[in-house]
Amino acid sequence: MLSDVTTPQDLDDRFRETLAALGTPPHRRDPAEPVTDGATLTGAQALDLFDAQVTSRQLDLAGRWLRSFGEGFYTIGSAGHEANALVAAVLQPTDPALLHYRSGAFYCVRAAQAASGPAHVVASEPG
Repeated sequence: MLSDVTTPQDLDDRFRETLAALGTPPHRRDPAEPVTDGATLTGAQALDLFDAQVTSRQLDLAGRWLRSFGEGFYTIGSAGHEANALVAAVLQPTDPALLHYRSGAFYCVRAAQAASGPAHVVASEPG
């Protein structure tokens, strides 16, 4: 039974293989432009959000790996809470945030905001 369980390494390998197989789309927007007509979110901002989400998952895997050697105490992952990256992206780094312990993606975006300064806002309402 356990031989059928997907390991974190297998999952990571499969994810990378699947992304590599996607290829390049026939028409690619400039990352500085909105992801779709009428949107305020740019391609570059979407990639930053995705990076925070993937980083959160990788931190989960690293924590579990360290724990397997008795070098850490991490047992709960942020999986399923990746959308918190968007919440962080629309806030300023100085805004208070009462976070759930599974808000890894939020923390990743907040760290990027703090590194780049308070002007780093992903999306805002027009007006």
